Amino acid sequence: YVSDLVENESTLQIGIGSIPDAILNYLVDKRDLGIHTELLTEGVVSLVEEGVITCAKKTINRGKIIASFAMGTRKLYDFIDNNPMVEFYPSDYVNNPFIIAQHDKMVAINQALEVDLTGQVCSDSLGYKFYSGLGGQADFMRGARLSRGGKAITVLPSTAKDGRISRIKDFLTKGAGVVLTRGDVDYVVTEYGVAYLRGKTIRERALALISIAHPKFRNRLLEWAKKYNYVPKEIMPFPEVEYPEELKRYITLKDGSRVLLRPIKPSDATLKQHLFYALSKESVKRRFLGSLDLMPLKRIWPYVVIDYANEMSIVGTVMENDNEFMVAIGSYSRIPGTEKAEVSLIVRDDWQNKGLGTALFNYLAEIAKSRGIKIFTGWILVENAKMMHILKKSGYPMKYRVDGNLFYVELDLTKTPVKKNA
Repeated sequence: YVSDLVENESTLQIGIGSIPDAILNYLVDKRDLGIHTELLTEGVVSLVEEGVITCAKKTINRGKIIASFAMGTRKLYDFIDNNPMVEFYPSDYVNNPFIIAQHDKMVAINQALEVDLTGQVCSDSLGYKFYSGLGGQADFMRGARLSRGGKAITVLPSTAKDGRISRIKDFLTKGAGVVLTRGDVDYVVTEYGVAYLRGKTIRERALALISIAHPKFRNRLLEWAKKYNYVPKEIMPFPEVEYPEELKRYITLKDGSRVLLRPIKPSDATLKQHLFYALSKESVKRRFLGSLDLMPLKRIWPYVVIDYANEMSIVGTVMENDNEFMVAIGSYSRIPGTEKAEVSLIVRDDWQNKGLGTALFNYLAEIAKSRGIKIFTGWILVENAKMMHILKKSGYPMKYRVDGNLFYVELDLTKTPVKKNA
């Protein structure tokens, strides 16, 4: 997951710990990465040898790996010895947040011991027992957040003590220190996914963090969040299934825009609400088969907590000024006891006519077939020519009948689609 957050030409700080160091193994497909870090580890050597780390695009200290100290095997020390690419500086330079912030796309990756549902991070103590010192973690995370295009990433396993306790906590363990405040972290990453916290409300933070906790702890955390009014009482229990991260994919539209298609998450409720209010009245009418002025969150909750098997929603999102926006949603819901599912689609007006609706529908059909859905059904306004065009263009055999001002349609997903160009 972390490798997806690291862009080409980023400058990295890799914190102490097995997880941050292991992340380097997943960056082999990146280009022109740089290093400005407190600790220099052996993982950097392999990436230099493979041409991944060049430091050629660093904003300052171009061409140089900058560090304060190194720790590793003979291979690391031989790499450093008489190497003009590597320079060591005192901590008052390397760890200075204002020096760190001068790097464009500065990415700080640091390990935590536990994170609470508001985004507070403990990384130095187990309750009252100190595990380590602060080091430069806070300096690098704050410097990365000040950087243009920078990212502050906290990583941790979802559980401890052989899975008996959750590291995503309702509140930090008594005596634990807050090394990183709620305002210091952009991303929290576990083996179950990524929670994006920058600029989020307490409700959004809690839902995002519960979503990346181990499935067996999610509803316990949700009940606690409801008890203390972090989240609304009407939110449905989380299904004990893993988020289908493998369904994420990027697509490029006709105009060159890049859109992420991914399954919806409980933390997407506000994004979905914002999408609704960004729609024209005509788009709302076409999607909901009539006028609709309000979309309160209580109406949205049942559609963001889903099982990803009988129900599926794929959203299209884009990043604008470090904020994620939802620009499309495609959904289906299995009709109980059948191999049919009702399908729906909506695309924000300014993202229409770019091929997004077609790509989203085709992907949704691909997912549905893999989950045993054989027929897509739907009710469509007769005037909704755009949706009918998408269905016809998909190439799946379609039957429909007119019922007043509506079409009832059925698409046979068991047949090989015959693609139409127009």
